[in-house]
Amino acid sequence: MTRPAFRHTALWFSSALALVSGVASGQSQGANTRSAATQPRASSATTPRTGEQATTIRSSPRQTAPLEQSIDLQELRAVPRGGAADLLALAPGFFLSQHGGEGKAHQLFLRGFDAEHGQDVEFIVAGAPVNDVSNGHGQGYADLNFLIPEVVNRLTVIEGPYDPHQGDFAVAASARFDLGVRERGLLVRGQYGSFDTMRGVVVWAPRGASDETFVAGELGRSNGFGPSRASQRAAAIAQYQRAFGPVSVRATLQSYAGSWQSAGLVREPDFLAGRQGFFDTLDPRQGGFSARHGGAVELRFRHGSLDGSVRTWVTRREFRVRENYTGFLLDARGDRYEQRYEGTSFGLDAEVRQPVLSWLTARGGAFARHDVTTQSMTRMRFDDDLLYRRDIDADVNATNIALWGELEARPLSWLELRAGVRADGLAYQIDDRLPRSGSMEPRGRRDAQGIHVGPKASARFRLGRGWTAELAYGKGFRSPQATTLGQGENAPFATVHSGEGALRYAGARGSATVAGFVTHVDRDLVFDPVLGQNLPVVGSEGTTRFGASAQARLAPVRGLSLLASGTYTRSTFDRTGLAVPYVPSLVLRLDGAFEREVARVRGVPVRVAAGVGSSLVGYRALPFSERSDAVFLLDAGASVRVGFIEVGVKLRNVFDARWRDAQFNYPSDWDAGPAGSRVPVRHFTAGRPLSADATLAVIL
Repeated sequence: MTRPAFRHTALWFSSALALVSGVASGQSQGANTRSAATQPRASSATTPRTGEQATTIRSSPRQTAPLEQSIDLQELRAVPRGGAADLLALAPGFFLSQHGGEGKAHQLFLRGFDAEHGQDVEFIVAGAPVNDVSNGHGQGYADLNFLIPEVVNRLTVIEGPYDPHQGDFAVAASARFDLGVRERGLLVRGQYGSFDTMRGVVVWAPRGASDETFVAGELGRSNGFGPSRASQRAAAIAQYQRAFGPVSVRATLQSYAGSWQSAGLVREPDFLAGRQGFFDTLDPRQGGFSARHGGAVELRFRHGSLDGSVRTWVTRREFRVRENYTGFLLDARGDRYEQRYEGTSFGLDAEVRQPVLSWLTARGGAFARHDVTTQSMTRMRFDDDLLYRRDIDADVNATNIALWGELEARPLSWLELRAGVRADGLAYQIDDRLPRSGSMEPRGRRDAQGIHVGPKASARFRLGRGWTAELAYGKGFRSPQATTLGQGENAPFATVHSGEGALRYAGARGSATVAGFVTHVDRDLVFDPVLGQNLPVVGSEGTTRFGASAQARLAPVRGLSLLASGTYTRSTFDRTGLAVPYVPSLVLRLDGAFEREVARVRGVPVRVAAGVGSSLVGYRALPFSERSDAVFLLDAGASVRVGFIEVGVKLRNVFDARWRDAQFNYPSDWDAGPAGSRVPVRHFTAGRPLSADATLAVIL
């Protein structure tokens, strides 16, 4: 994208955001001025299901964390999305990349963080943590591909480490997916589209049962939009919820397996010289496999003024990936590596809330998690995949035990104060099978342990007429990669300090938020394509981010919903002042959807839905003082439902932009002969071109 075109598109986004915000503020006269924290949920009885997922911004009945967004997934469902993970784009600043192939976990960018595959965002689904502990491919690796979009009911995001319930990996944000189906009955949906893409979904939500009770299954496959991009997936989720007086029980089971091929990267000089096509691959043997199986049980209870919950879960993870970023740079036999991770995770999470005085409430809880994992990283010959070197070969047992507490005070009707603290103890046992230097003996077992204490504080001011202001501070952490720890080492956490201020408006037909924030991380990680791992930048580990975000939601007329957001962040290394690589400084997002009944044919209702979603991602700093191109994408979709039959179409990348999903700057050598140049050059992965999918659904 040229600079004039970039400025023009950015101006269009900014104008749209200002328009939505201005109209939302204009609704203050005569609007319902209740705080967003007290607005009730929409009734499920009036919510038809006509799209793959539901999407609107609403507040939960009780806001449980500072600067929390509870996203009730209903009104923007006509906007095309690739999967449940894409719902994260509804929160300001989120941008997702999937440069490793359809099936690999998304790369996440948020508020100046390159969170890779989850190292800086804590994910929870149906009460169970998703992030992998000490995954050699990426600390905190979080694969959300097991989620079936049709059963994602609510998404809650806290951008920043401001709630004491937040734990490991809550550096930039936490995100919780709650599952449920509001329109009861049977849904059967089939999809076919570009690149021989097929998808089938069945959801059964028994009538008379709660919204949280359902059974769902999904099968999908695609040949991909170029060589080495095929993928397959299979997923099943079942959930049952029932209340027994003051006690409610919910049980969730899920199983998922997916495989994918990856085209890898294209060298920019070779593409510009015509030696390589935009969608080509340099190594056709890249790809991977991922599986997740497990279950969770949640018990909610109330006894007098005391209410709380207890959750327990067990998860089995399997993961394998093969990648080659550098060709023959490191070894004449080839630099392809294979990383494996297998693990079993189980634990519990308990929380209680008790009023102490009429104006004071206490809240606290305990968390425990234990992971038993095996991981490896090997180098393989380019021609025949023969293993010639091991870089990682270890078993890791990791334990995380935490206690937390918080006091919530309302000394005045317009003032709410919170103060809390969380203490985590993490312990590791590493059985390292790699040989010691100069010996054939394995390195053997070693252990390490550390404690992290993180205070949290916030204040909320109710200004009247729908306006509130919030201030928050929090200290969070990211656990270390266990295989890097030494015997008896005091486990070095990456510690984050973050502060934020926000001004909010909530009215009957819209809402708006403007926020400013600053975040400091004392030990940051940056992806190294040559070594295939996230590593600290020696001498410049500390990073600081200054930024601002804005979001506005508007429902001007019945059936029409608009949501716009923008985030600007300046991210630099503390010692050098250089920009943190790979993160975009500007992320703008605009979603709009229209859905309503337009006619009746012999008493049968006819509903139409249409939606558009667009993203503008600014320039990203690259190593060696380079920067990437800006990206503008537009998706659109429409559907018609007549009675129990629905047909629809969705287009992704409407303008067929040739965009670069990921861009790097590093040396590579793809000539198997004598050593080539070690001068860093630009590399990129091709983004999805224009694609069209048609759907047919039966809703009974």
